[in-house]
Amino acid sequence: MAEISTDGIGSKITMALKTGSGVDINELATSLSEAEALPQINSVTAKKASATVAISGYGVLTNGVSALQAKLEALEDKDNLLTSCVATSNPNAMEAEIFSQSSASAGTTEVIVHLLARKQVTELSTNGDSQFASATATIGGLTNVTINPDVGSAVVIPVSPATPQGIVDAINIRSFNGITARLVNKLSTGTAVSILIESKTGVNNGFVISTNASSPLSSAEPQSARDLKLTVNGISDIFRDNNSPADIVDGVQLNIKNAASGNTRKVVVSANTSALKTSIDGLITTYNDLITLTDYLIGEKDPDDKLAGSLSTDKRTVNQLLNKARAFLSIPSSSPTEKFKTFRDLGITAALSGKLSLKETVFAAAVKTNFSDIRTMLTANTNDQLATSVSPKKGLALDANIFLESMINTTGPITTSKVSAQSSVKRYTDQLVELQERLESSKQRYLKQFAAMETLVQRSKNTGDYLTGQFKAMESMYSN
Repeated sequence: MAEISTDGIGSKITMALKTGSGVDINELATSLSEAEALPQINSVTAKKASATVAISGYGVLTNGVSALQAKLEALEDKDNLLTSCVATSNPNAMEAEIFSQSSASAGTTEVIVHLLARKQVTELSTNGDSQFASATATIGGLTNVTINPDVGSAVVIPVSPATPQGIVDAINIRSFNGITARLVNKLSTGTAVSILIESKTGVNNGFVISTNASSPLSSAEPQSARDLKLTVNGISDIFRDNNSPADIVDGVQLNIKNAASGNTRKVVVSANTSALKTSIDGLITTYNDLITLTDYLIGEKDPDDKLAGSLSTDKRTVNQLLNKARAFLSIPSSSPTEKFKTFRDLGITAALSGKLSLKETVFAAAVKTNFSDIRTMLTANTNDQLATSVSPKKGLALDANIFLESMINTTGPITTSKVSAQSSVKRYTDQLVELQERLESSKQRYLKQFAAMETLVQRSKNTGDYLTGQFKAMESMYSN
């Protein structure tokens, strides 16, 4: 059941009975108490709202600085600035893929493929080179097979059931030296099953297989194991046990598809500096976004957008950040070179608005002729270096990141301003509770005073009514 307010009900009954002064003392008490308290309540409420939205503004500003730091992080590691790409002169015959950017270096490697590596293939069939009638045909007396590798010790593998499929399953389950087995039906119609046993590629992976069957099985070797044979940059007789060597060209894995002794194939590794350009462009865009964000946060307020102008009362902190951001263009690298010491040396310039742009021709020329110097300036030729590193040379990207971190860490001005705003919100909340209590107390005091006044008025009315009645009675008596 909904609650029914009894506030001022006595005043309303008095008015309904047309007794007392006829004034709604509850409404009067409310109006007087609100007139005293509401200006202060409204002022504190507005301050609380401003501090609350400022907290959000500081959070957005922190995110903007963090985004700029992320772009600087992309410039901190030397391996991120220069990537390598690889191509071959005949992709249909040989493919190449970079697996280690740090190991791959620009250059051309000439490769002649004389022989492809291949696996040994051994065929088992019934005595007399006939195929088995089916995969489940019984092989008399068979309990095991023996695999004797060219390198290493032999292994005896139990077989059950004694069938071609049983041999295949036993060898595959044992998985010895990478040797596998499978069945092949040689007929297009009907069944004539042989067992094919295959090794890994490489001459050292050859083997001999035998069984203890009552009637010895026939064993044929249609293909022997062999190594890949190459000539690399004029150096002949280079052998590998597989066709995808990863140590012929530094940082590159080859996938060789066919051999051709008379053909020279080229593997070309080239440097790609586009990663640096992408990172610089991203840094400039994010920096300019931060400038736009600060203008938005300290600019005109918008009733439809609470964040607009949310930090207009704290332009000092925002301007402090802007000064830091502008200064980072001129921060000297802790690992400078003769020609490159600051971001400005890369062709980055600032307009009067504070926003950055890149002189493309200056940047392109610098990268073309001085890439190693640029990498040294930005990264100190290191990877994964931490801000806490004891090394004095950290590279300009990390130097700038540390510089910006001082704005948003726990003791930085943005964080301290945010904490201050949070404290203000709590203080204003407490003040509003106190003001509401004071308003209610004032209202009750007024009600008490007005109630006493109503009593006096009613008594005066009663006395007047009594005297009026007496005078009327006397008048009637004398008129008779």
